[in-house]
Amino acid sequence: MKKIIQLLLLIILSLFSYGLYLQYYKHDILYEKIMGIGVLLLVLLLLPLFIYYRYKDKNLEDFRFKNFNQKKND
Repeated sequence: MKKIIQLLLLIILSLFSYGLYLQYYKHDILYEKIMGIGVLLLVLLLLPLFIYYRYKDKNLEDFRFKNFNQKKND
């Protein structure tokens, strides 16, 4: 999973850099499409995979504010 996330991040960064390169050389429509694809990949693939990877083995009850108040009062 970690390698997939790293590969996807590399692809997204390369799309952004290629889009900025095209913007510099005035390819108006093409750079917008390339940057848009990069943003969609970032939001729809990379972020959910990253969140799943980071929180898959954690107890989410430990992060509740209710538990924080109980520990503080004890």
